[in-house]
Amino acid sequence: MKRFLGVFLAMVMVLCMTACGNDDGKSSSSTPSSGAEKSEQPSGGGDASDEKPVEITFATWAMESEMTKMVDLYNSSQSKVHVTLQVTPLSEYGTLMNAVLGTSEGPDVLWAGLQTRLWGNAGKLAELQERAAQDNLDFGVFLEYPLKQNYVGDKLYGIPCYTDSYAICYNKAIFDKYDVAYPQKGWSWTDYEAIAEELNAKIKEQGGSEFASAFSINEPAHGTLLMLTGNGAKLYNEDVSACALNVPESVEMLEMMRRMIASGAQADYDTLVETSPNSLFISGLAAMIVVCPDPGANGLFEGTAVKDTLEYIAFPNGPTSGTNYISTVTMNNLVINSGTEKFDAAWDFVTWYTMDQAAVDLFAQIEWHLPTNVNALDSWKASHDYAEVYVEEAERVVTVWDVPLCNYSCLGQISPSLIPVFNGEISAEEGLANLEKAINDLITEERSK
Repeated sequence: MKRFLGVFLAMVMVLCMTACGNDDGKSSSSTPSSGAEKSEQPSGGGDASDEKPVEITFATWAMESEMTKMVDLYNSSQSKVHVTLQVTPLSEYGTLMNAVLGTSEGPDVLWAGLQTRLWGNAGKLAELQERAAQDNLDFGVFLEYPLKQNYVGDKLYGIPCYTDSYAICYNKAIFDKYDVAYPQKGWSWTDYEAIAEELNAKIKEQGGSEFASAFSINEPAHGTLLMLTGNGAKLYNEDVSACALNVPESVEMLEMMRRMIASGAQADYDTLVETSPNSLFISGLAAMIVVCPDPGANGLFEGTAVKDTLEYIAFPNGPTSGTNYISTVTMNNLVINSGTEKFDAAWDFVTWYTMDQAAVDLFAQIEWHLPTNVNALDSWKASHDYAEVYVEEAERVVTVWDVPLCNYSCLGQISPSLIPVFNGEISAEEGLANLEKAINDLITEERSK
């Protein structure tokens, strides 16, 4: 059983961390740690002393050059703790951490995503709530849901670093070609459909081949779930005991999407499986797509014809609910190994990394995911051309890692249940009922273990 759990955690690690474009890291290590120190009172920026600094290690799976900048800034800001960066390839990270966490052989501080709860439940991570209360830390600076994902009951196992958001990216050249007005800030999903249908009608009239919309319904998490939460639905109810997607707001969104597919305004499922929404957009064959922050930073559009004609706009508001949530499966937290013999030093680094203004400003400048500390948002917005629209939506972000060991199974039920709806084979109500049952069965099975 332990062998199975270790393999499973490693697989989940790879899935979770590649959810929105994370790059694999290369093995790297600076001077090895010197081991536990008798005294480990971190200075947090105090005066230098004759004592040797406490040596701790910080493990990540990517962004070696960027994280080196973070480590260098911390090391230069005080003299009582020295951090050594340890970068392990993503493909090996989960397996390694499963083997060494909970022991003194593991890193003192490390990145964790979904595994925060899993490793916390397994006793592999240090519990942080008592120390946070002792230090009177203000957790009000963090976005609500990314912070919540670090708790198991009232036990805190990590502090959030980044999450993700989404926006609509549209190609102004296609709108100009067919003389259709651009989407406007504050638009609704009703507006989205109306614009797509107007554009589609003119494309057909003029013998064009573009899709007005290539919303990624081929992606269960980054598309279909995003569409449903875009009208106020949530994946789970408040106590995470049942699926909460089977609501009238979801019916409305599915019926809207099915109408657009039937008219040809929206690319159908099979087309999107054959040619991704991004490929259609870059080729000038789609006017509107969904984009998360990392493609803009990683050069998805660089060197393409659409680079100079694209524009970002916040997700539409829900036609029924009047609001929307931005669901995401991407999260990154800083956690402390329960086996560390240098907790105070590790805690000093973690709180500096996630809460010190100089640290969060630097992090915002080098990181393309959405920072979870609201004090970093101004720096993030100033550092990335595309960032303003995602900052507008920051408070709407809802991370969906709510059922340990079960999430990818739950998300895996979305496409089988709802593709028949998109194809016109069953009603939206029937598809949502099938999805609700499939997810509830998985939750029941997981909770009975």
